[in-house]
Amino acid sequence: MATLSKHGQEIGRIKGLTWTKAYFANGDILKDSGFGWKVWGKVKAGMNPEDVFKRHQEHVESVLTARPAYATYKRELHELAPLSLRWKLHTAVEANPQDPDGVWSDCADGYGDNVHASIEEIVNLTRLYLLEEGERKELAALGTK
Repeated sequence: MATLSKHGQEIGRIKGLTWTKAYFANGDILKDSGFGWKVWGKVKAGMNPEDVFKRHQEHVESVLTARPAYATYKRELHELAPLSLRWKLHTAVEANPQDPDGVWSDCADGYGDNVHASIEEIVNLTRLYLLEEGERKELAALGTK
C-alpha cells in the first residue's frame, strides 16, 4: 500500500464514482478504490503533471455538466457511503436496481461493514441510478458519451 506523503507535493484529487485519484508534482498518480492508496500510474515524460491534472479535472466537470442524472447519482452515492463502502453499494445497485429492498439487505441490514442508510435512502438511490442508466442509454443512442 502506498503512502501519500512519500510522493511529495499533492496537486489535487479527483473523485470518481467509486474511487479517488491523487495527482502529485513528481508525476505520480495514486488511486484509492476503498482498499487504500496504490500507485495507479505516472504522467508521461515531458508532460506537466499540473496540466494533466487540470485536463482530467475539466473532463470530469464537463461530464457532470453534460450528464445531470449521473451527477445527481454520484453525489447521492458519495453522501450515503464512505469511500471504503461505495464499491459495495454501487455494485449492489448496479446488479439489481429494480430491487431496493435487496440492495438494502445486502449493504445496510445488519452489523459490521455496512452502509448506514435507511430503506428510503436506498429507494431514492436506486431511482437515481435508473434515471442515470436511462440518460446513459439515450446518450449512447445519440452517439455521445
